[in-house]
Amino acid sequence: MKATYTLLPDFAQTRKPFLVKKVVSPYFSTDFHFHTECQLVYIVSGSGTRIIGDSIEQFEEGDLTFVGPNVPHVWYSKSVSGPGGNDSVSLALYINPEAITEILDGLTNTKDLRHFFKESERGISICGIKKTLVIDLLQQMPGQKGIALLASFMQIMNYLIDPKDLVWLNNVNLLSVYSAQAPGRVHKLMHYIQQNFKQEITLQQAASVSGLQIHSFCRFFKSLTNRTFSDFLNEVRIGLASKLLQQSDLPVTQIALECGYVNISYFNRCFKKINKVSPKVYRTLSIAKVDDKKQIGA
Repeated sequence: MKATYTLLPDFAQTRKPFLVKKVVSPYFSTDFHFHTECQLVYIVSGSGTRIIGDSIEQFEEGDLTFVGPNVPHVWYSKSVSGPGGNDSVSLALYINPEAITEILDGLTNTKDLRHFFKESERGISICGIKKTLVIDLLQQMPGQKGIALLASFMQIMNYLIDPKDLVWLNNVNLLSVYSAQAPGRVHKLMHYIQQNFKQEITLQQAASVSGLQIHSFCRFFKSLTNRTFSDFLNEVRIGLASKLLQQSDLPVTQIALECGYVNISYFNRCFKKINKVSPKVYRTLSIAKVDDKKQIGA
């Protein structure tokens, strides 16, 4: 399933820093898409399946999630409107991260806010007391204007930049995490892995890029990542394979080759070790969740 870029009409001709929008429809049904704006979504009523990045989970009334910029996402639900049924209703706060940080730069330090927007690319589920506080503010915003509206927005962001009661929906990108930890040797090594992980990378090659002897490199890498180099490389490769299984119709054999595995049996063993199921079962489960017995809106 390939995500398509969507230009939000409300942001198309203006650099609004944020806006609130209520959506009422028989059921949630859009294309799997992404946009440059962030999105805080509260499900007022309705249930079904939501996809945010690689995360595929069921949602129900009261669900509160935050989707970062350029993250593919969609909410699917069954149609339950009509006699005895209820519409699916959502309340969303859309945020232009560049515009809001640009405005606030002259007023306060936006380092934590920028960090939150970057981290939100993993997708976030909000829970606990914070969920109640954010929902209360969000529900007030459609009827607010001026300073009151701005105050509610700022309070919501103040809650969100605190990591308490936030649950990350997608695993962190290993290459990005360790590349950002230190300049020089680590960045150079992670860049090399990113550029070459689809091919064979020997321990000698990795050690050479790092400017270390093999034994020293093994100790260095284990202390940095808490993984052996082989385990780390497999996690990076299987991470890509998981995305391709969800978002494409490529045969499993071709996906294995695309991710650097020449031996298909070894690919299957590595995939099952990390994801607990085989590649074929993983794809079947993903499709089943999205299709929801083929009753979910397209």
